[in-house]
Amino acid sequence: MKRSKIKTILIGLGRIGSSLETDPYRKKPCTHMGVLQSEWGKEKFEFILGLDSDPKKCESFQSFWKTQAERVDCDPKNVKFPKSIQLAVISTPSVFHEDWAIHCIRQGIPNLLIEKPVALSESGAKRIQKLASQYKTRIWINHERRYHPSYRYVKDQLTKGHLGNLKSIRASVFTSAKNPGLAFSKQGGGPLLHDGTHAVDLLHWLIGKPKLVEAKLEHPKKGAIESRAVAWFRSKTGVDVFLDVSGERKYFQFELDLHTDSHRIICSNDGFQFFQSKSSKLYKGFQSLSPYEPPGFPNPKTANAFLGIYEEISQVIMGKKQTMEGTLSDNIEILNMIESIYRQKK
Repeated sequence: MKRSKIKTILIGLGRIGSSLETDPYRKKPCTHMGVLQSEWGKEKFEFILGLDSDPKKCESFQSFWKTQAERVDCDPKNVKFPKSIQLAVISTPSVFHEDWAIHCIRQGIPNLLIEKPVALSESGAKRIQKLASQYKTRIWINHERRYHPSYRYVKDQLTKGHLGNLKSIRASVFTSAKNPGLAFSKQGGGPLLHDGTHAVDLLHWLIGKPKLVEAKLEHPKKGAIESRAVAWFRSKTGVDVFLDVSGERKYFQFELDLHTDSHRIICSNDGFQFFQSKSSKLYKGFQSLSPYEPPGFPNPKTANAFLGIYEEISQVIMGKKQTMEGTLSDNIEILNMIESIYRQKK
């Protein structure tokens, strides 16, 4: 018996929705449409329609993918969807996430995948949660690193105790104010909310919701969105976390530097590095950290986060899996962590 495919619409045809698929350096698929139109994706999903408020993006989308796209207003209230739609992917600018999510829920779409952050505020995310609960809508948030095999390997090894007891984490997200996407704008919400949310999500995923100890914000001028956010958190188990998110660098870097009582693990867009405690070759009677290749570490050439989240979505919709990663409740706590930094106003 032939399995029915999940009827899917894509709202927002910009970078993460579609156009980054043309980047020759990125591992494919690297966008929502890239997954949906991949050989793997076509077996599980049936793409119905792409929507965007920019006619040029619609034209480019149709030309590249040889499929249908329609221009719609940013305000979704007049948009109606076919009743057969099972999944809506919302990849609009962040400022429109809440409105589109609420509209899709009210239209009866049972499953949503929303780009990070789910809303611009904790209160906005709670409004989505309340309505989703009424309509029994399932919602995923695309903090895709949770689904990346390399990050999942590290968490699994930490959970099993193979990497020792976690003591501290240094998380850094550095980008350029000259090429920040929508960061440094009202639509983007600043580098902490726009880019730093990925690091905050991973911290929450690894250690739960920690408590803010101290934070500082830097602003290029009065009333402007922050140029840098620095924070110190501490988990319930005593893990100290030092977060640095800056938009004033001449490079892009995303990195978690984890220290346990016996290991160091660097998780970065530039790759993963593992170190373990060994007898020091520099100091007699001391232990030093020595690099090593961990057994069973995923092949970097084939590991892909986008395929991971869509695999979970397909399994849940098809009734093959009950649990979901990165729930809306988790994301409300993540926004609370971010807002706790903003409330410091230092």
